[in-house]
Amino acid sequence: MRTHRARHGVLALLGLFALACQHGPDAAAKAPRPAWMPPEGSCPRGAQLQMERLGLKVGDRIPVIVDSIQDHPGPARYNYSFVIALPQAEGEAKLPGARIGGRLYVTKHRVFGRYDRIFTPESGATSVPFCGVLLDSRWDKDGEGLIAYPSPMKGFSVVQDNTGVIQVVDRYP
Repeated sequence: MRTHRARHGVLALLGLFALACQHGPDAAAKAPRPAWMPPEGSCPRGAQLQMERLGLKVGDRIPVIVDSIQDHPGPARYNYSFVIALPQAEGEAKLPGARIGGRLYVTKHRVFGRYDRIFTPESGATSVPFCGVLLDSRWDKDGEGLIAYPSPMKGFSVVQDNTGVIQVVDRYP
């Protein structure tokens, strides 16, 4: 009888400990999302399958010209808009002739990119689902876009140059 009570008491303590671990201060203390960041989101339906077919996996990094319209050396000016990124040859993932479409979200100090489609040479004018985010390869390791500066033009931000990295993801952070 005593062994049964002791065992029951130990199990109860383990259960409380497990609850405390799941609902402890660390789980509830997740920092609130800054208002200037774009919303979290799911990848387009079928993106994982299509990326796998292209030989891409989560974590792959694709160096790009962020906006094909601004394919020139030097600073670039971005606003909230749809863009087509141009993959560069030196990346981990090789996508010859491909174009990656997505949307830029602009704040006074960051330019974010959420890429949701890829145009391959064999697909012509149609696209297949894709899931990637824009990173700054030079100094930004936190996944929060390109470091930007306010532009004198309302609604625009300026970045040092027109390059970035698209990281393949399974969810928009």
